[in-house]
Amino acid sequence: MDKILTIGMAHHNDFDGAWFSIQDIRKELIFNGRMDLLRRIEFVIIENDKESAHAKSIQHFKNHGMGQIKVVELDEVQGTSATRNKIIEEARGEFVLVMDCHVLLCPTVKTLEQLFMFMDHNPDTKDLYTGPLVYDNLMSITTQYNDGWGAHMWGKWGLAWNCICDKFIFTTAETKDGKCQFRDNVSQEEITKCSYCNQEFPKIDWIGHDGVLKREGYNPAGSKFADKPFEVFAQGLGMFFTKKTAWLKFNEHAKGFGGEECYIHEKYRQAGRKTICLPFLKWLHRFERPNGVKYPLTVDNKLRNYILEFTELDLDLEPVKNHFCVESGVDEALFDKFVQEANEIYNKNNEMSEKETSSDLEKQIADLQEQLIKIQNKKCCKVK
Repeated sequence: MDKILTIGMAHHNDFDGAWFSIQDIRKELIFNGRMDLLRRIEFVIIENDKESAHAKSIQHFKNHGMGQIKVVELDEVQGTSATRNKIIEEARGEFVLVMDCHVLLCPTVKTLEQLFMFMDHNPDTKDLYTGPLVYDNLMSITTQYNDGWGAHMWGKWGLAWNCICDKFIFTTAETKDGKCQFRDNVSQEEITKCSYCNQEFPKIDWIGHDGVLKREGYNPAGSKFADKPFEVFAQGLGMFFTKKTAWLKFNEHAKGFGGEECYIHEKYRQAGRKTICLPFLKWLHRFERPNGVKYPLTVDNKLRNYILEFTELDLDLEPVKNHFCVESGVDEALFDKFVQEANEIYNKNNEMSEKETSSDLEKQIADLQEQLIKIQNKKCCKVK
């Protein structure tokens, strides 16, 4: 039996975006004679503001979807974590392609053909998959997020590169003094040469580094449709792909919008899985919002989400505190409040208390043993 693909998106006052994203897929498949693929797709929309005019338009639109569009209301909590988890929970398909409601596939039909082939050849995969983001010029891409902080976010857009030997993939980042730093593409550790051929990387400035690398024989990874998949540190979540039963879930206590990208990739790595870029899975994202963002996008929510996520994965909170409190001026009292909440959720206070109690007991036992030795020594002296 042919596998079903669920294509799901969260929706919050963006009917135009959702309409174009879904209709582009349906239009391209229908008018390119691929009804066979369209019949294997279900669309799931998680409505996160059911009383809005946009929500009512979504319901009307559903009636034109030939029974393939399912709308599920979720008003208990607003935000990207809960709605994306809900997409996968509601999915009927064995595999799920989660996308923002303002994303286009590049190209549509060829990408879906390849995705169905990938599903058929990887039925037991437990990894998380993303693809290169295509910029508005339709010529440039970014394959991933690299480790780093900026604008209240963990992760900075980056590009993977093939070494001259074509056997090793690395990435680059800008140093504080404007130089080009070379990094392992997954661990993000600084490197100075290729781990496969030992080719030393050039010492160059960040500005213009891409041109220099190309002239020396290095090539961007993931730019061609047929390029091989490769592991990444993370990627923006405008589009990602997972097997339904393999999904590890976003933090179930998160609220509001933002903070999930690097966290979910790290969660997969901690579970012994991989986070992989599929070069054929390219996506175009509409970033501009001239009418404004209709949902609450707050620094407080992002900070709280990061603290919850870092506590869940037992990651060091110092980078979060440094970026939000030191670099961005967020009150440390608010940081401490969210840390306390996270510790209570994950029983960190109890764990700390148990550790302290255990430590106290060990100290008391050691003191008693020392006193006992002294008493025994005194008795020995009296006997003599």
